[in-house]
Amino acid sequence: MPFSSPNGAAPDLLALHGAPDPNEREAIGVLGGMGPYAGLDLVRALFDETAAASDQEHLPVVLISYPGRLPDRSTWIHDPAAPNPVPALIEILRRLDEAGCAVAGIPCNTAHAEVLYDRLAEALAREGRRLRIVHLIEAVVAHVAEVAPEAKTVGVLATTSSIQNRLHSLRLRAAGYEAVRPDADVQDALVQPSIFDPAWGLKAHSNPPTARAREALVAGVEHLKAKGAEAVILGCTELPLALPEPACAGLPLVNSTRALARALIRATHPAKLRPLEAVPAPS
Repeated sequence: MPFSSPNGAAPDLLALHGAPDPNEREAIGVLGGMGPYAGLDLVRALFDETAAASDQEHLPVVLISYPGRLPDRSTWIHDPAAPNPVPALIEILRRLDEAGCAVAGIPCNTAHAEVLYDRLAEALAREGRRLRIVHLIEAVVAHVAEVAPEAKTVGVLATTSSIQNRLHSLRLRAAGYEAVRPDADVQDALVQPSIFDPAWGLKAHSNPPTARAREALVAGVEHLKAKGAEAVILGCTELPLALPEPACAGLPLVNSTRALARALIRATHPAKLRPLEAVPAPS
């Protein structure tokens, strides 16, 4: 039965609780829908990474997930004539800004390709928005040092679009790491289909992920280990759905969703950030 006021009318929640004060910037925004479970996983990670002993001690989080309005990012990046996701992304960022969010996280690595991300940041600046996007790839590279402080060579599992655009490798190298990526046959046969294959990939089967998707990604980690990786970035926010553990095949996993969650908390409520759990050393 829907919640209603004593006279039977649906309540005005803003009247009950007050409209958000535009001068208060406490909330963390999540631009979800890419895919939907990746956005939900970021919200879960925000809760997990927050030091809280009661409901009231958790942080305010606003998730907006309109997957049907967001064309595929990779397709547009490689074919500008394809449906453009930028206008819809900007509109959702406006809504997060109007909801009083101080920062926004976009749990989609591919959305941080310069050709797309720069348009979002420029639109917020042009409109004088106070919302700031926390850059996922920067957060991921910083997180490498947290979970794998001894690593010098870092492997990357990601979409083919992100690999081709060197989305992670350029920032890794700028930070002093050697980046390794899967060989083309491994990328084509294992990593890309683990995300996009309609029969067993994570876009189609997010919860629970299929055994085949997990097996493909474990094989991808083992392949990167054989190429010298001392840690592996899960460089698509779908991948932690199948590999949620902190290590695999004896290597620390750099979970891009968890990295973004920690960066969002650090940017807004640093005193609420949980200490990082220890990750087993590579064997």
